[in-house]
Amino acid sequence: KRQMGAVDAGAIEMLHLFVDMTAPQIAAMKEAEAHKDGPHLRELAHSLKGSARSAGCNVLGDIAATLQKACEENRSYEGLVGRIDAEFARAAREIK
Repeated sequence: KRQMGAVDAGAIEMLHLFVDMTAPQIAAMKEAEAHKDGPHLRELAHSLKGSARSAGCNVLGDIAATLQKACEENRSYEGLVGRIDAEFARAAREIK
């Protein structure tokens, strides 16, 4: 869907900033997952959910929302960080 019309240079710059600022966040998610730090992972997922959706990366935002909810409900989040990593990589390739 094209809700905002043409993508101008400013929007493209913002998308590149999203990629640059999100890469360390993805690394932090992997670290939190490795240490089974659910509360930190929940915070990271919450942040990613909002920024990804703002950048138009809705699939990424939806997976982050699923991860956040799993952490909040103390359910298994196995595989979700990997899915986030893969979807972020795909989105970053599209943006570049």
